[in-house]
Amino acid sequence: MKEEKIRQDALDYHSAKPFGKMKTVPTKPHATQRDLSLAYSPGVAYPCLEIEKNPNNAYRYTAKGNLVAVITNGTAVLGLGNIGALASKPVMEGKGLLFKAFADIDVFDIEIDETDVDKFVETVKRIAPTFGGINLEDIKAPECFEIERRLKEELDIPVMHDDQHGTAIISGAAMLNSLELVNKDISQVKVVISGAGASAISCAEHWLQLGVNKANIKMIDSKGIITKKRSEAGELSAEKERFARDEEEGGLSDAMVGADIFLGLSKGDIVSPDMLRSMSERPIIFALANPDPEIMPDIALAARPDAIVASGRSDFPNQVNNVLGFPYIFRGALDCMATKITPNMRMAATRALAGLAKEAVPEEVSQAYDLDFISFGKDYIIPKPFDRRVLVSVASAVAKAAVEDGVAGIPASEFHMTAYQEELEARLGLTHSVMRTVMNRAKSSLKRIVFPEGDDPHVLRAAYELAHENVCTPILLGRPEVIDALKDEFNLDFECEVINPIHDPRRKGSYRDALFEMRSRKGLTVIDAQRILKSRTYFGAMMVEVGDADGFVGGLTRAYPTFLKPCLEVIGTSENSHRVVGMYMMAVKGKLLFIGDATVNVYPDARTLAEICVQTARVAKRFGIKPKVALLSFSNFGSSRGLRSTRLEDAIDIARELDPNILIDGPMQADTALLEDIQDQYPFMEFDGAANVLICPNLAAANIAYKLLDHLGDAEMTGPILEGMAKPVQILQQGDGVREVVHMAAICSVDAHRHELERL
Repeated sequence: MKEEKIRQDALDYHSAKPFGKMKTVPTKPHATQRDLSLAYSPGVAYPCLEIEKNPNNAYRYTAKGNLVAVITNGTAVLGLGNIGALASKPVMEGKGLLFKAFADIDVFDIEIDETDVDKFVETVKRIAPTFGGINLEDIKAPECFEIERRLKEELDIPVMHDDQHGTAIISGAAMLNSLELVNKDISQVKVVISGAGASAISCAEHWLQLGVNKANIKMIDSKGIITKKRSEAGELSAEKERFARDEEEGGLSDAMVGADIFLGLSKGDIVSPDMLRSMSERPIIFALANPDPEIMPDIALAARPDAIVASGRSDFPNQVNNVLGFPYIFRGALDCMATKITPNMRMAATRALAGLAKEAVPEEVSQAYDLDFISFGKDYIIPKPFDRRVLVSVASAVAKAAVEDGVAGIPASEFHMTAYQEELEARLGLTHSVMRTVMNRAKSSLKRIVFPEGDDPHVLRAAYELAHENVCTPILLGRPEVIDALKDEFNLDFECEVINPIHDPRRKGSYRDALFEMRSRKGLTVIDAQRILKSRTYFGAMMVEVGDADGFVGGLTRAYPTFLKPCLEVIGTSENSHRVVGMYMMAVKGKLLFIGDATVNVYPDARTLAEICVQTARVAKRFGIKPKVALLSFSNFGSSRGLRSTRLEDAIDIARELDPNILIDGPMQADTALLEDIQDQYPFMEFDGAANVLICPNLAAANIAYKLLDHLGDAEMTGPILEGMAKPVQILQQGDGVREVVHMAAICSVDAHRHELERL
């Protein structure tokens, strides 16, 4: 019944209009006669002539550098076998979808109705000039070995048969990390490989390069252990002969006795619990047959609780999924215009995956898999497919290896790893790109940021990431024993200062005296000051005020005002600001916008509204934006006389007095602020083009606007960014995750550096 439901759901999914899973879309303007004259005749002749002069110009003037061909003849389709070229098309379209979704690579899927190796190779060679790379897929062994070898030799673009190398690369990373967890020497482990097809052979070759001893590998095909005797009898292909052993023939159960690692790339349900019990202590079991593994992971763990188990299934931990490899390998290869994919490039991908699994896992990844927390261990030996960091980690490692191997189209002197990683992060979204710049700036001056909620799991994990990436020096307020227990629970190995305000001598000494002096005219007594400083919020704010910390970040556990009020009482507003302002940075359709005030001032008067305009524009400048400020309303420039007031017009006049250089206009409707066609009706406007700083008339409007954009407009939100405090303070929103805490801490750290420079 379940299988029938999946069958129907899959058919409905693929047949929903538009049919299939991929389509092409224009990437250049095409709405006018001039656009068409540039896209086609006569303008198209000029890039054609440039490519004729230098073929590498195709990477500049066409989509070749971001286009991969996914090519098959349908002779070995996953789990289905030889179903033919046309029947394999849904799989190839699916492969194209994964390329696009995970690495932003465009794909043409090409199904070639040809099983003759010579004719197949010749066909691929003739269409190769169209593409920047070729991903061979689902071609049966042994023909696939010959096809890949010849195409790699005869073409000057990367060629990879993913069925061979994809599983090898990912399983290699899983194997390295598993051996580390079970504390076994790679050169000594005994390996059993069930299967002798393209994937199994490639895995064996790759594992040899990683350090496995060839003498310790037993490979099993449908007839049993691959032996010298069978080789002498002429039963083996050249690829199998390389792994023939000089021993008695036997079956899978014989080979498993005393083995340290089982790698299954054969068929389902051929491994029994008794076979696993015959393996060595702390075995590693990779049952990767699809769709049904050689043994189900839960059955394997029941038989061997001391084992590390992986499979190709998404409903169990440790999914060995080729999507962790091919999109990012081709991304790196395309970006450096590589002419081939070398063993060193594949090895770089393996080691990048293995290393990434040991880093702190972003909360967004845990949430994608409906898990509370993920950390390196027996249930997490390789990154998850939806971990977007894989793009940056693997693609950059592959590109670097291509440059080192001399197969890249760019010289080593022009390849800059950090710049390329930032370019890759930009593919993850504008916010990633902007925040990476902010974090890099924060690294240049390691500031001390105090977190009053140091024993909150989100804050603790954020502190780990911040310390690990050297973005700032976290100071955690809370009970040390609780924080230590959480660090053990989440496997967070890092050092930082931990303070319990209740037991800190400054609460009854210097901090108490300073707070009393500050607030005595506000009715605060010495005893009150000592008592209030039990509050981590007050204590953390006092640390910033007296210079024991450079910035304050908090607000996850209680309402926004309960964190803002102590900071205002202790730190106060800047001498250049009469009000503090809360604003959001939004990335919408590739554009960076700022919207204020969404968190602090409920119904601002004209003076406050003017300060919101000026301070939001000031923050936009710090993010590299030349601010164009639009004060929003329900009508354009007073066109509606109903509910008319001069508050907004007065605010604009005051804003110009506060900052004579500010580009500001209004009141105007939101579409007028953003659309040049409408702006043409108002030639008197102070700025041309879309506004990038949007100021709402009150908090309700701003709050509604940013939440609608967040949930319906697919906007990436950062904030609220607090501006106007005398010293750096950022108040989080309840429910913010680790990513938001990290971003706000980086912003706070950069703000602290700016404050320091202003004091000099």
